[in-house]
Amino acid sequence: MIVVVGSYNTDIVLKVDNFPDEGETVFVRDVIIGHGGKGSNQAVSASRLGSQVDLIAAVGKDERGKHAIEFWKIEKVGIDKIKVKNNITGSAYILVDKEGNSRIIVHRGANFDLQEEDISELDGDVMLTQMEIRENVVRKALRNFPGLKILNPAPAVIEDQSILNLVDIITPNEVEFKQLTNADDIDYGINILLKRVKKAVIITLGERGSLIATKEKRVIIPAPRVKAIDTTGAGDVFNAALAYMLEKGENLEYAVNFANIVAAISVTKFGAVGPRREEVEKFVKEREE
Repeated sequence: MIVVVGSYNTDIVLKVDNFPDEGETVFVRDVIIGHGGKGSNQAVSASRLGSQVDLIAAVGKDERGKHAIEFWKIEKVGIDKIKVKNNITGSAYILVDKEGNSRIIVHRGANFDLQEEDISELDGDVMLTQMEIRENVVRKALRNFPGLKILNPAPAVIEDQSILNLVDIITPNEVEFKQLTNADDIDYGINILLKRVKKAVIITLGERGSLIATKEKRVIIPAPRVKAIDTTGAGDVFNAALAYMLEKGENLEYAVNFANIVAAISVTKFGAVGPRREEVEKFVKEREE
């Protein structure tokens, strides 16, 4: 089983031709409202691949919170540990340009009301968590979970980096890696993180793939070339697919290669959640022909 501890947001996606410069007004071509939040994205994406997933998150008592719970039921995500708070449900405002690049502003809402006491007994094989909820809640989840622990440090705002000592695998993108290490030299930064986390650092590099770093070696796993339409949620999809393969007992390089493929498929369509297993199998088969 995969346990995801994290956030839910209603995503308001604004499609534009180009991002506005300071003081500039641009017109929106389309508005798409959907489900998001790193915790929810990762839980749903892992479930779509075939994992049994429990989600620990918080929503409000509003209609958006009710819609989130119905969405998780449809996606076969375990909701027994979802908390309903008095605050409004979290929301994210996402600008997507014509190249598929995104910029995101998040209002945490009920996500920031998830408390340590809401983290009850944890059990499972792999846990995924991120930084869109309170740091002390993430810390408790990492401390109490018995299995493999993956931290996606997004956003990379960590007040006490001793939390990394509780992490097995950390998965920053390039911006988050720089924020965490404050290092211009990538090897130096990797060594900083490897002194803290227990197993590996995986840096996602967008269309270039991913870099795996352990105490023994460094290896870049390339990503398949695709036409990106919307990169929103690609990191969440990557983490979900990584957890899915590690839960199945695959080695790190195999798992990262699979995660690169699944994330690549996800950017070829709009939305922040990943493809279903049959879509992945179809993509791989077509590439082999």
